[in-house]
Amino acid sequence: MALVYIEQVEDMDVEEMQKTHENEIKILNAIDNLAISYDRGEATLEELEAKIEEYVKHVHEHFANEERLMQEYNFPSYDMHKTAHDMFLEELNMALKNWKNYKKVSKITDFIRRAPEWIVLHVNTVDYPTANYLAKKMKGL
Repeated sequence: MALVYIEQVEDMDVEEMQKTHENEIKILNAIDNLAISYDRGEATLEELEAKIEEYVKHVHEHFANEERLMQEYNFPSYDMHKTAHDMFLEELNMALKNWKNYKKVSKITDFIRRAPEWIVLHVNTVDYPTANYLAKKMKGL
């Protein structure tokens, strides 16, 4: 069973946003699977850490790209959308800091396991209308 499925989120009218969301969901599910394997002694901490680092890098690139597109096409709700990204990044950074400080993998995996709820809500209520707007602007409408 996966943490989150691509079918839970709306399809984006901007292909690069769609691919980014699909990749993010794959990474989250891979982290969850590695965390389960790590708990069973079937995966190493290094494998789990590498996948978490991949996720952190992906999230930063994901948000930066969306923010670039919103600025490029003068998205009217840019500030609200960026604030949502900033708040998520703040929570992610806190989870990473707690993980490093307490040396407990659960500090980051608990966050990862809560992330899909935010992602589904954000994609369906914030990214979806943003992608619709951007797709129209990209077509010159």
